[in-house]
Amino acid sequence: MSMPSIDRRTFLGTLSTGVALGLAGCSSSCPDSDSPQPDTVVDTGDVGSGFDRLPGGSWPTPRFDAGNTGHARPHRTPTDSPSLRWRTRLPTPDIEGLDAGTSPPTVADGRVYLTTGTGVVALSLRDGSTRWRNTDVGRPIGEGRELAAPVVGDAAVFAATTDGLLALAPDDGAVDWRYAVSATGPPALVDAGPVLPTGDGVVALTPEGSERWSAATGEVSEPPLAAAEGTVVAAGDGVTAVDAATGDRLWDSPVQSQSHPVVADGVVYLGTYEGLVALDLADGTERWTADRGSGRAFTAPVVTDETVYAVERPAEAGDATFAFDRTDDGPPEPRWCSYVGEGAVAAAADGHALALQSGGGLEGGPPARLVAFTRRFGEAMWGFANSERALPPAVLDGAVVVADRLGTVAAFGGG
Repeated sequence: MSMPSIDRRTFLGTLSTGVALGLAGCSSSCPDSDSPQPDTVVDTGDVGSGFDRLPGGSWPTPRFDAGNTGHARPHRTPTDSPSLRWRTRLPTPDIEGLDAGTSPPTVADGRVYLTTGTGVVALSLRDGSTRWRNTDVGRPIGEGRELAAPVVGDAAVFAATTDGLLALAPDDGAVDWRYAVSATGPPALVDAGPVLPTGDGVVALTPEGSERWSAATGEVSEPPLAAAEGTVVAAGDGVTAVDAATGDRLWDSPVQSQSHPVVADGVVYLGTYEGLVALDLADGTERWTADRGSGRAFTAPVVTDETVYAVERPAEAGDATFAFDRTDDGPPEPRWCSYVGEGAVAAAADGHALALQSGGGLEGGPPARLVAFTRRFGEAMWGFANSERALPPAVLDGAVVVADRLGTVAAFGGG
């Protein structure tokens, strides 16, 4: 097992922002410059016939919840020799301007939902077989480097396309309704219905697809929205918060976010070029900034009860995953870090963080694209090897579903 030494643990436990500022401006402030190499790697050559028992839990949005926390609190990650349960390949035509022909997966009620260049598809969670495919939804929109994933609500699967927002029936993919709007990202789901980022601001709909309110916040350039505690937060030219019930503007912040907002327990977390920034959800005032030196941007974090995971992205060096101890007052201190090349923190559950990485040496085989780290010390517990770049996974109870940029979808579990 790849495990940090006692010296490294001690160093990372005492590493302060002041120490980091003394390091080279464009290099990573993480002392670990080697790719994590877990001893346990999912064997992609031995594919099972499916799950004997359907995994519990759901992953209804690409970042688990409307607050974009990426933290599936009740789920446990596979830790006991994960094995590949099924794998399937989707048709994924090239889409101009995007690096990936499929979206990250979302999962609910025994189905795996994905967007591709040909429409929206639902697979069986048990064995990966196709349950339905809707190719008449219009051109799916992009979110960053890949397609925007379907978002699963209580009674519909929502797909954001250039023709508007579509509500699809979960059982067969039929279009229940379509709302024509210039969407820039997937919706956030609140109790009253979907809330959608657009070219002009934010639009809130009822579950039946009629407009409840609209707010002219300016173009939302960093979807998806974050919605929590009766508030919708949008990042564009600054950060704006509106009331989820009325659309009334609550506050504005000049912080220039480089990634979508994350909301947890009354705090808005933002990845910026100046560091990791926390704003108060109530009024938008800055609580703290974790600044690790000039030229080191941070991506959107994954936030759990105890930890804020974020990737430091220096201008001229490889990315590094940081685990910060979550604090109520003042900038958080890093507990551990790990080199990930060109990567991102994707999810967290059951005391583990799942990170994507651009590569990592697995002698004689493909690199580990998805790595599970332990929360406390950052040991690399297991990895999923794949020849293509992996997209953010869906974490279930004892299982993980992951897709790659060319449309291969795989599910693996422990035991």
